[in-house]
Amino acid sequence: GVIAVDFGNSVDWWLGDWESEHGEEHWIAASGAIYGIGLAKDGSFEVMIVDDADGPGKPDGRLRFFAMPGGAGSTTFEQATLDTAGVTFANPAHDFPKTIRYATAAGGLAAVVAGDGKAETYAWKPGSRTPAPELEQADRAFAADTAARKIDGWLAAFAPDGGMLRKGARIEGREAIGDAMKDVLASGTLAWHPIAAGKRGTVGFTVGKATFTGASLEDNWRSTYVTIWKQQPGGAWKVWFDTGRPVNE
Repeated sequence: GVIAVDFGNSVDWWLGDWESEHGEEHWIAASGAIYGIGLAKDGSFEVMIVDDADGPGKPDGRLRFFAMPGGAGSTTFEQATLDTAGVTFANPAHDFPKTIRYATAAGGLAAVVAGDGKAETYAWKPGSRTPAPELEQADRAFAADTAARKIDGWLAAFAPDGGMLRKGARIEGREAIGDAMKDVLASGTLAWHPIAAGKRGTVGFTVGKATFTGASLEDNWRSTYVTIWKQQPGGAWKVWFDTGRPVNE
């Protein structure tokens, strides 16, 4: 990804599959962003994104860590320190944590979240990822149905308790998701495909790349995304959470 190229101190050490007593984390690069997906043993999930720009446009030379535990609204932590061993992000206004640090540690990965005089440390060792070809297939079907049926195809993929991120805030429910996406999908073609997938029990994820083709060249854009999938009682996989980042051209 662009991040590893743009920064003198590469964060390639962060990428890969990691496990701990709490569950697993998977860090995947996609067109200048790094997606972190936490799958806990209790069936919960966390989405984290590291990007070197605040939004569309050129990278500005500063890493940001976007945290979305359980698919909640996004909280931003900005780069405080970056060295060959790790990176620290800070958000002094946040209740807890105020800082998040990821670093290499004895062939593994260490995460420290801290604030207000307390700190929690998580140790990760190299792990593996359970392949999820059924989620890659579900993701491609989601894209094909959206291309064919626009907003109806988009909405059909979501679980009843599914949600997505819009301008950093979580939206959920058929009406709210429809209001957020119907104009976008009506004005052009949104196409995407997965580049990675994994699962733990009845929760899984796809990470991929997307393109939007609008009425004119100025309307076109590229993005990357992560989709969290939840297996339903009947066995089908539905979208539990969806978000992404613009590619910084």
